[in-house]
Amino acid sequence: MRSINRQLLALLLTALTVSAVLIGVSSYMEVHEEISELFDYQLYQIALSHRDQKTFDLQPAAASDYEKDEGFTVQVWDPSGTLIYTSRQNTTLPRATTTGLHTISAGNEQWRVYLISHLGRTIQVSQSLTARQEMSVSFIQRTMIPICIIFAVLAVIIWIVVRHALTPLNRIANGVARLSPTSLEPLPEHDLPVEILPLVKRLNYLFDQLGHAFDIQKRFVADAAHELRTPLTAITLQLRILEQSSGEEERIEALDKLKSGVNRAARLVGQLLALARVEPEAPRFTIREVSINSLVTEIISEQSRIAADKGITLAAQDDEPVIITGEPDALRAMISNLVDNAIRYTLPGGKVDVTARNTERTVVIEVADTGPGIPLEKRELIFDRFNRGQRTDATGCGLGMAIVKSAVIRHDGSIALGETATGKGLKVTIKLPRYPLN
Repeated sequence: MRSINRQLLALLLTALTVSAVLIGVSSYMEVHEEISELFDYQLYQIALSHRDQKTFDLQPAAASDYEKDEGFTVQVWDPSGTLIYTSRQNTTLPRATTTGLHTISAGNEQWRVYLISHLGRTIQVSQSLTARQEMSVSFIQRTMIPICIIFAVLAVIIWIVVRHALTPLNRIANGVARLSPTSLEPLPEHDLPVEILPLVKRLNYLFDQLGHAFDIQKRFVADAAHELRTPLTAITLQLRILEQSSGEEERIEALDKLKSGVNRAARLVGQLLALARVEPEAPRFTIREVSINSLVTEIISEQSRIAADKGITLAAQDDEPVIITGEPDALRAMISNLVDNAIRYTLPGGKVDVTARNTERTVVIEVADTGPGIPLEKRELIFDRFNRGQRTDATGCGLGMAIVKSAVIRHDGSIALGETATGKGLKVTIKLPRYPLN
């Protein structure tokens, strides 16, 4: 596992080391060049100082301390080519062939020489390149000592800065480690670097979504446990009655009640699953263009037999193509539950009309019935879960309108309850935007 702390330290210290090496190399080259120019000039000055000297000892003289320290050698030849002076008795160098600055080889060394001629005499001043190199190294060593000290100080500073800069990440990691599915508290967003703040905000958004998902799951489990208890108890009871029944008529009655209980439980499970899928906090599914006309036609076809058995007229009015961008399953559940509720609560001989039309920016879907309607003060309650309205004898499970409202909210729409044109019954009006969902 890679560590950002170690990676940053390694990269920064490597960059610092490379920089120090480059500084040392470039300083050495620059110093060596400057020293060479300086000593070349000194060769010239020493040669000039000996040019004006009138006499020279016939015997070689010892070199001065300066000449010894800097590695200079002075040689003088008379007009006949006889060496009449040398500053170093144990150093014999060949005479250069031309005047001026030259580099010559003598033995295993390279020498830098300056040669001048004056009044028949030839003066040659020489300096070993090895001596120049040693002086350059000595100088750069003295120069590198503060650089090494600065390097060490910077390394410590970098280590401290990196650890301090990564402290928010460690704090976030510790905060995430403390989270659990039952406690998704948002991470603190204050005193964070701007580079880390978007990550923390995104994590908090994710935790919020997970919290909603867990709430949906808990609500679903609680609703299922609460509502399934009654039909499952009834099914168990009818099974016992069926087992203990002695007559054919008693068995048939118990079997019919058993089938009714199974159907009610199956419908309740289906509605609970549908509600969990269309709740606003639930994950988005496929979003595409949906023909409301086609959905209405399919739903009316599916429920026309139920309406006919109750003597209810079920009709659709869609004179124009109505297209919306949304989730097909959620839209189907919305319209299907509206039609189903209208059929359930409309008395025999009544009528249910489904209308779909376009406006400038929205799609309007209306479901009107000739049932008993809902009093104004109780209309908001109809969207609560397991609310069956005024009729407790209805066979529904009280989730239809909750599913409808969830699907409407999911599509950024609005829903309103009112009376039909005759003043009787109930008209549900839904307006949905035609633009795609976010």
